[in-house]
Amino acid sequence: MFAEAAYFTRKPDWVAGLVRVGSLDFWRGVNPHLNITHHPFTRPIQSYPVGEPDLEQALEQICVEGYLHIPPAISTEICQALALGVTRIIEVGLHPIYLSLYDEYWQVLRNLSAVMEPVLGKDYLALGDFWCWCISPETAPSGWGPHRDYQFKANTTRGDGRPMLVTAWLPFTDTDPLNGCMYLIPQNRDPFIPNQLEKTGFRNPQDIRALPARAGSIMAWNQYIQHWGGHSSKWAKCPRIATGVYLQSADVDPYVNKPVRFDRELSFEHRLGFTASNILNYHMYHNYPQPVLRMCFEQIQALPNFVPLVPPALRTLMADYLDELEDVRECPPADPVRE
Repeated sequence: MFAEAAYFTRKPDWVAGLVRVGSLDFWRGVNPHLNITHHPFTRPIQSYPVGEPDLEQALEQICVEGYLHIPPAISTEICQALALGVTRIIEVGLHPIYLSLYDEYWQVLRNLSAVMEPVLGKDYLALGDFWCWCISPETAPSGWGPHRDYQFKANTTRGDGRPMLVTAWLPFTDTDPLNGCMYLIPQNRDPFIPNQLEKTGFRNPQDIRALPARAGSIMAWNQYIQHWGGHSSKWAKCPRIATGVYLQSADVDPYVNKPVRFDRELSFEHRLGFTASNILNYHMYHNYPQPVLRMCFEQIQALPNFVPLVPPALRTLMADYLDELEDVRECPPADPVRE
């Protein structure tokens, strides 16, 4: 079984345990040091401080090389809280992606404004497209292989090279080659940009750039950058716990119908729906077991116009399951058993 799918199946009673995923009280109990409310953005923005030289380099680098890398800015306290959250989620037999159910996860994205507003513009928004990783020999032994995020065929960069859509990649633990840090090929060293984006590879291995990063660093890249995670080693000092999430400019339509605006509510049910849609999106790579898919089919219904968010290859299976579910709901109650 693929490592990403195995997060769900580690416990003997894992199928019965899936019912817990829809319970707000369950998640509050898993991580009592984190919060789940209907509006995670009521507090004023506490933008992470970034030095002027670092910001100047980031703005130039993302235009020239397609990515930026800011030294640690997210507080040690919040990184440790979120890393602990992932550890506890895994301990109860579930996937790290459920970190996204907690307010603190979304507050981190809003508080990136000192970096993201100069890149994306004022009032940038998040998309409900995200993932969370815990890379170690005991969990998932390696990050994802070489790929581009090139998901949307519409142009995602401006004339000056600034992206309108980025993947923000945020480590909550220190990352280095021993625990699977990120690697990429700068866009000005990529032989396939701009005309052969369906290809990956390189001409010179010296063009590969390793991105070791301390917890709290801020990285982001455009849709065209080749990138991948390394393989973990038994000599790694800690797991590589991190998240990747799409952030986009507010002056263009959402690239996918899962926008998160930082001045609006974000219910627990919507967060579950986002998580379900992402698990379904990556089923073709991770091969999740049927009970997990069925759980996701139920939870994605919290999102408006949810059917286009389901991969076409799964829509027939979802329709069959939802018909079954409706049949069960419409079935009249059984007569009481008489002894």
